[in-house]
Amino acid sequence: MENSEILRKRLILLAERRSMAEMERILGRLLASRLSGWDDEVCQRVIALLHHSDLDLLDWLAGLKKPEEGVDREVLGWLAEASTGAHSV
Repeated sequence: MENSEILRKRLILLAERRSMAEMERILGRLLASRLSGWDDEVCQRVIALLHHSDLDLLDWLAGLKKPEEGVDREVLGWLAEASTGAHSV
């Protein structure tokens, strides 16, 4: 298992290197508001969600498609909050 610092750097890199600028902004807001409170397990859950394409993530956030089975809906909810600018830390 990766140490905490490497895991967080990996998460930040994945968030900053998206194919769509809108997802970079949403993820930037999410990380700015929540990353400091996350443990390794939560970071790994977010990383798992980021393995989905930006198009899928945006479709799920917009309600155009239902998330596929196994998608972490709690993390997707955090992403939805960040997409609207709302935050509850």
